[in-house]
Amino acid sequence: MAETIPRLKDLLPDLFEFVRAAALQVEAGDLRDGDELAGRIRDFYTLDRMDVVETVAPGWREMSAHAGGATRQHITQALIVLHLLPEYRRASPRLQELMEWSELYHDLGKQVISGQRDALHAFRSAAMAARTLPRVGFPVREACAAELDAWTRRVLAASIAAPDGKGLIQDNRALPEILRGIDRLFGEGSPAALIVEAILLHHSLTVVPEWPNPASLTDAEIPHCIRPALLPLLEGVMLVDSDAWQLFDPASRTKFRHSTLAVFAGARRLMTRWRARYPARRPRV
Repeated sequence: MAETIPRLKDLLPDLFEFVRAAALQVEAGDLRDGDELAGRIRDFYTLDRMDVVETVAPGWREMSAHAGGATRQHITQALIVLHLLPEYRRASPRLQELMEWSELYHDLGKQVISGQRDALHAFRSAAMAARTLPRVGFPVREACAAELDAWTRRVLAASIAAPDGKGLIQDNRALPEILRGIDRLFGEGSPAALIVEAILLHHSLTVVPEWPNPASLTDAEIPHCIRPALLPLLEGVMLVDSDAWQLFDPASRTKFRHSTLAVFAGARRLMTRWRARYPARRPRV
């Protein structure tokens, strides 16, 4: 029997209804202006609502304080776009719930500084999600209480200088132990493990050529770092992440959707070839 997991719509009903209604208006053509939506999002987040979201996503207030709430707006738009995504609409209820949680947390640790790109935000957000999921009711392994702090420190320390010398990027050499740690904390392939992995890795593939991620996984690394069961969730997260930035630019949304789907089709081919070449080995670091 599948593990019972909390539902975002139960813990944050006001937010869930807001993004669902906005998605219906976008789809109907009744909401077509980015400035209007930005105003609605600002108005939605009253002090009381901010307090409620903070209980489910600790760090929400701090994230919202950066760049005038730009990341808060992006996450909210991502939740709106999620309701429009074909992959979400045809997903099982369980996968839909995993997508919802992943979108809520995917940029929670982002620190926007003018003129700079936060290349560590995926690792930081994953660490925050891993610490929060047990508190909101996700099942964990017995080892979680003893190992979570050490695992968090390992994730937050996994950085190296960027090749261009401008800032830091995630250190993918740390991924093997980080991923093994997720299995120990939550159980391999469990809902919490998949959510944390999707957040951890959502900045580890370049799906939009115009915006290359500075620490993208190589073809050789992909079969070891992305388990097959994660692909539908990670693909959904990255499709939505791109769509949310282009919500009112249909031409760019279509272009970037195609490039993202092509990258994931390539990842599936890599995994198929890897399994054919090493049938007795598990494709996991």
